[in-house]
Parts: sequence; structure tokens; C-alpha cells
Amino acid sequence: MPVMFKIPGIGLEIPGYGVALMIGFLLSAVWAARRAERSGADPEVVLNCAFIALFGGVIGARLMYLVNYWHEFADARGLELFLRIIDVRRGGLVVYGGLILVLVGVVFYLWRGKHSIRWYLDIMAPSAALGMAIGRVGCFLNGCCFGGVCDLPWAVQFPYGSPARHQQWLNREAGAGLPPELVVVSPRGVWPDGSAAFPISRESLRANDQEIAAGPAAGSKYYDMRAQMQRYDLSAAELRALARHYPSLPVHPTQLYSAITLGLLALLLNAVYWRRTRDGQVIFTLLLIEPWTRWTLELLRADDPLDILGLATRSQFLAILLSAVGLIGLWMLRSRTARSRRARLWEPPAAAPAPAKRGKAGA
Repeated sequence: MPVMFKIPGIGLEIPGYGVALMIGFLLSAVWAARRAERSGADPEVVLNCAFIALFGGVIGARLMYLVNYWHEFADARGLELFLRIIDVRRGGLVVYGGLILVLVGVVFYLWRGKHSIRWYLDIMAPSAALGMAIGRVGCFLNGCCFGGVCDLPWAVQFPYGSPARHQQWLNREAGAGLPPELVVVSPRGVWPDGSAAFPISRESLRANDQEIAAGPAAGSKYYDMRAQMQRYDLSAAELRALARHYPSLPVHPTQLYSAITLGLLALLLNAVYWRRTRDGQVIFTLLLIEPWTRWTLELLRADDPLDILGLATRSQFLAILLSAVGLIGLWMLRSRTARSRRARLWEPPAAAPAPAKRGKAGA
């Protein structure tokens, strides 16, 4: 869990991933509210949709991650399993799961409140792209959603213990080997993925000497590190120093590719919004274009398995469906009125009249 800073006094670690998500939410919400205000829409409705997007996006994205990567939780039971499921500080979010749940939640809220679904979705579409762009910066800080090995000048390397480094070791990629000091043997014979050995976790390496000196405890997540220290006569500091010499192989910074394309898409959608001829054009344009940028970037990513007939990832499959929705939606708009029938200009509530001043007694 890459930490951006700690809160003084309580020592709470704030991950860069969470900071990026919060910045993305705030900037996107403010941008959408200003767009609504300039358009004559109700900013409060937009802000309500933003909070639905915040919670629905995280829940939906986490659920999709659990579906895709349940094997990562297979060794946990009971309370430990529950805590790992709800711990999103380390990442573990799949954007399309959040996008789908957000669309469902926002559409239901707008329909229930008798607001224009097409108009308000158009207002929020550029902000959705912006939020996803900033969220991808968080993915880069977290080290997830990484690309395949490459030798391009802008290739990046992630530190030891990162998902990229870990995956490269599992795949036995050339140059991704580790010295025996950094590889532990499972006390149960095999790990959940079937292997008998595993790299020392990043969390174990971040353990301080005081925790290690406390002695091995049953089920302690630092047990393997203590065993390594005894086996190779190394201190915790020496193990951490050794690990720093084994970063990942250079990979495509696919998170930054995605951040750039989504940022440009946000600007494009904002321009389309002010030039649209029909309500609904902006949100359907988002659904039409974004999936194909995602499809292309999935070809460069190395973390998603080819689950669909061994030919495509689940995100690529969902990209096809979302793009089809966008195309069908744009086609259907041709038969709809240019302005949504529910599109009503918002008028600020009239200020209550000031109470009349009473004269002095006896006047």
C-alpha cells in the first residue's frame, strides 16, 4: 500500500490511491455543478448525483474486482475475509463495475425525482471522464493496472512487492528472478495459487524491528519474514535493503496512458456539451468512445486474465456492450425531441421577505 503521508498523532497511513480518488471526486463534482449552473440546471441535483457516484462507484468497482480476482481472497475466512473485502485502500477496484452501478443509481434517482435523465447525464458525462482520469493516477501511485514489459524510453519500474513485480515473478519472466533470501516456502506446502514458494510480501518488509523482535506469533503475517531472518542471518533492515535492488522489469505505464486519454475525452465531452443538438448526446458519446480506448489499453495491460473464451478480458467484453449502448442510444436520439420533456430551468428559491420593523412602544 504506497503511503502518501501519515496523520500526525494517530499514525494513520493515507494511501496515494485514496487521495487521488478524493481529488477526482471533488474536482469532478465542482466542474459538473458549475456546468449545471451555467446551463440553468439545479446544482443541488448534480451534487446529489455526485455523492451517489462516490459510493456507488466504489461499491460497484469493488464488486467487479471481487468477481475478477476472487482467488486473492481464497485463503481468508470469517472476519479476516470480510475485512479484506472492504479494504479498498490498496486499490482493488475495476472501473467498469463502478460505472455500471453509478449509471443505474443516478438514473433511478433522476427518474424518482422527475428530473431530466438525458440532460443531467449530459451535464455529468465530462466530469465522469475527468474523475476516471484522476482515478487512474491513483492506480499509478498504487501500482495496480500495470502494463506489459517493454523497452520504451518512458517505461516505468515499480518497487519490490508491487503487483507488477509480483506478477512477473509468478510468470517466471526472463530477468524477474529473485534471490533465495526474498523467497519464502509456504508452511502449508502450497500457496492458494498452487505454488510452493512465494516472494516476501511488501507488508512484511515494511514491518519494523520492534514488531519482529516481539517473537513469532501464531498466524502472524510477519512470520515468514522472521523465518527468513533466522535462515539467512539477516536483519529486517538488510532484507529491506536487498529488496530495493529488485524492482519490477520496465513496463508500459498504462495507468498514465488511460489518464491522458480520459482527460482528453473529458475536454472533448465538455466541448460537445455546449454544442449538442439533443439532450443525451454527451452521455452516449462517452459510452461510445471510452470503451474503445479501454479496449486498446487492455491489449497493453498485463494484470487482467483473458477470461472470455481465452481471447478477451472481462473489461474488453463489457467495453463492447457499453459501446453498443452508446451507438444505439445515439441512433435512438434521432427520433426523440431535442430537449427532454423534463428539462426545466432551475430557479433559485425566492428569499423570504424581511420581517417589518416594529415601531418603539408609545410612538
